Amino acid sequence: MLPSLAGANLIYGPGMLESGMTWSHEQLVIDNEIISMVRRVIQGIDVTDETMAVDIIKQAHEIKDFLRQRHTIQFMAREQSRPKLIDRTTRGVWEAKGSTDLTQRAKEEARRIIKTHQPEPLSDDVKKRLREIVKSAEKEAVAV
Repeated sequence: MLPSLAGANLIYGPGMLESGMTWSHEQLVIDNEIISMVRRVIQGIDVTDETMAVDIIKQAHEIKDFLRQRHTIQFMAREQSRPKLIDRTTRGVWEAKGSTDLTQRAKEEARRIIKTHQPEPLSDDVKKRLREIVKSAEKEAVAV
């Protein structure tokens, strides 16, 4: 979080353990979730009359319950972090779902991704540029 707040746009080490000596699919999935949450924080909060519910606040003496307002539900659903792996349910619900810990859920998600992910093919322009970079590097290597 701190490097992101300071303006860093590169995070080194997702998936790494033991100072980078070990790598873990589960850790990568967990780190990805944390990075997504950090990115959401970095976006900041949109402060407008609509997001601050100015019209509803003006009616506070009549409403008396902001939590049940359509506006509250609409903006809470849009603004709140929605992690896939971090379980925010009550203990009873968590136990009913099998009492899995974060590492178990991360392992299942990593396996799902490995099994189902279809990478987007590189464009012809990108392929061409990569070939140019490789050829240039090969020429430099021969010259040395």
